[in-house]
Amino acid sequence: MTKLKEDSLKLLKTLNFCVFDLETTGGNHEKDKIIEIGLVRIRDLKITDKKSYLIQPEIKIPDFIQKLTSIKQKDVEGCPKIEEVIDEIVEFMGDDILVAHNASFDVPFFNSVLKRLKKDQLENKSICTNLMTKYLIPNLMNSNLNYMSKIFGISHKKAHRALDDSIATGKLLIRFLEIFAAKGISKVNHLYYPKNRFELDRVNFKDESTNKEILVKFDQLKTPAIITLKGENGLMLNALPCKIDGTKDKERDFLEKLLNDLPWQVVTIKLVGPFLEALISLNNVFNKIEFERKNELIDFLWETHLPDVKRKHISDPEFTLFDRDFGDFVMTNHLVPEQMIVYPLRALHPKSELVFRYPGHQKKLLQYINSKSKKMSNNKLRKIYYPIILKNFIENYINDCKKTKKDLLVFKKGVTKNSPDNFFSEIDSFLSQNPNPYNYPNEYI
Repeated sequence: MTKLKEDSLKLLKTLNFCVFDLETTGGNHEKDKIIEIGLVRIRDLKITDKKSYLIQPEIKIPDFIQKLTSIKQKDVEGCPKIEEVIDEIVEFMGDDILVAHNASFDVPFFNSVLKRLKKDQLENKSICTNLMTKYLIPNLMNSNLNYMSKIFGISHKKAHRALDDSIATGKLLIRFLEIFAAKGISKVNHLYYPKNRFELDRVNFKDESTNKEILVKFDQLKTPAIITLKGENGLMLNALPCKIDGTKDKERDFLEKLLNDLPWQVVTIKLVGPFLEALISLNNVFNKIEFERKNELIDFLWETHLPDVKRKHISDPEFTLFDRDFGDFVMTNHLVPEQMIVYPLRALHPKSELVFRYPGHQKKLLQYINSKSKKMSNNKLRKIYYPIILKNFIENYINDCKKTKKDLLVFKKGVTKNSPDNFFSEIDSFLSQNPNPYNYPNEYI
């Protein structure tokens, strides 16, 4: 364990947390009432105590709340009213940092109860693990507690029951605190404002870092990545898209050469899902790289990733391998489990992409494809500029993937019009042969 991580762990272990969750009859602070509260105490990064209360709300529990929580009207009969246990609850919370998975709801609602009972409102600092999730894992489409428990392997059997939700939230918080420690948190304040500091998909090395430190981090990669090297005043010196799987040794050697040769000030390693995404990211900075370095990089990409493909030197910027019969869209696994990403082949750019959950977002996918297809037919799809030498490599790479049926699914725009079920079967077949290989965010950089 590094000294930095040790110091970060010591800092976090001094903090006391109380995780809590409310189940209520609704979201109106004036009219709705608490029907259950769960509390979990965290000391030394461990759950040390738990409490839960069923509360008699003195009003009817709406049917949809009964269905959501499995708390029936008869379950709260004979239970204490909130005023009978409120002091005990507040005492349990003490001066701890309060934590909830939707703190913007739970904390104000609880304070509204205290206000109604003419008691002092909470002045504790609070953390929302839902908001923290969005800061740490910005490419995650779904941050609800059920899904977060699933991807982090946290047992969460009774969703929308206060104690079970509190325990799951507590375990998620501990996981996040371990991540903060691994990333070298040095100030408690950073827990409340972690944006642009601790994202799980990237790490920045400044010039006080050594080449060895960067290479050690590279050696830990199990996911495709884009590595950028910047010099003084943010000048882009070079960028290296890395596939990792099967090519890692060559990519490491090339990275080491770049680190030794270039006067870098900042090196950033950013995880991506598919290697195609790394190539698209490369296009965003490619024109900022010096001419000779561009050619050296393209030569490396061909030799490493397409050694058996005959390279044609193309000078016509309008030339494309993507003829009418090739296909119109390309789809692949996203970095995040259960998420996928699709692009029009002639508009490979983040602004043209759709990130979606599969199979949950089938309708959304069809709407996207139909919308982009209509623009293609009307010649209104905005084309994205790629330098010819980079475009030539990317098109050959996509063509190679199509032939080998690996990593990428290429399809035509008409495939969804008459038989969407057949199209979804094609996606299912692709995923059975190309399951999401990334254990993100469990494994992060």
